[in-house]
Amino acid sequence: MVGKTVTLTGNLAAGKAAEMAKPKVIAVYPITPQTDIIEYLSGLVSSGKLEARFITVESEHSALAACAGAAWAGVRTFTATSSQGLLYMGEWVFWSGYGRLPIVMPVVNRCLAPGWSIFVDLQDSMAFRDAGWIQIYTKNNQEVFDTVLQAFKIGESKDISLPVMPCLDGFVLSHTTAKVELPDPEEAYSFVGDYSDPVVEVDVDNPWAYGGLVGPEQFNIARRDLMKAMERAKAKIIKVNKEFEETFGRSYGNGLVEQYGDDDADLTLITMGTMGDEADEAIDQLKQEGYKVNGVRVRTFRPFPVEDIVRIAKKNHKLFILDRAVSFGHEGPLRIEIEAALKRYNLDIPTSGDIVGLGGESVPYKRIMKIAKEALRS
Repeated sequence: MVGKTVTLTGNLAAGKAAEMAKPKVIAVYPITPQTDIIEYLSGLVSSGKLEARFITVESEHSALAACAGAAWAGVRTFTATSSQGLLYMGEWVFWSGYGRLPIVMPVVNRCLAPGWSIFVDLQDSMAFRDAGWIQIYTKNNQEVFDTVLQAFKIGESKDISLPVMPCLDGFVLSHTTAKVELPDPEEAYSFVGDYSDPVVEVDVDNPWAYGGLVGPEQFNIARRDLMKAMERAKAKIIKVNKEFEETFGRSYGNGLVEQYGDDDADLTLITMGTMGDEADEAIDQLKQEGYKVNGVRVRTFRPFPVEDIVRIAKKNHKLFILDRAVSFGHEGPLRIEIEAALKRYNLDIPTSGDIVGLGGESVPYKRIMKIAKEALRS
């Protein structure tokens, strides 16, 4: 089922996946470090290699608004953004999530100003963790390609109908080249499938109008339906990950989390994004030194894999969470979620953590080894 192996940046891997899914509307506005994604797709559309409506707009806000309009019209849509651009989209991020519009939008993670920086942390996408979007965080360029392709299949499922935000670390992945196995384009499209049965579809031959104002009862019904869809999305992500493995030979844990190392350990390192790869190397080195350490990479932050975290935590003795974002006035978002999950199931498992890697700060495996040793001593 594999077409060929090529060397791609993370941005081009995202663009290739979008190309194979054949979106009908691509609305765009450039921002570092995601611009390569839309430049690639622009070239395909202008050369006639991709049949799509490519809309250049005056701002990121307009880009997502245009995608929302296309999604309401019942067609497959795609855009990409980063950092301040994601903030500028803010109103439409919530409209798209709460409106259940299955837009696929890679976010190339970049820290937020001030101070002004173009480097990576996860603060931008984490700021929208409650906007009704599925969020999947990737660790390498292969996973970027695979996740963007899977995102269409997950979000467009009629029982889900949610927008999906595949996240990739700015520059660490977006501008770094690595080998990526690309499937045959027709096999890839066959895996995603046609978007032929949308939940909402505007029919220009049978126009209709409605008022947007709702009362409390209908409002609460809509929000509870969204919550249920997010819960159903867990099973859908697991299923799509399994189907992807059966078709193309690759999987990422169970789709929600990816465990590394022995099942039982004195310390479990919990990470997201590219820190997962560094943690894996740290675990290998620590194991050679006689330490019992394993790792868990949280792949989907929304929906949050509560049951998987609880299942893994029960087998281990101590958890250490590495966050690359801050919930100011509290802790790192990942630590908050994990401690809440343990409390929900009345699990008294020691947890600690640290906020690292902000503003593009390097977090190499040797630093993670040092953190792990200190956590084991405490």
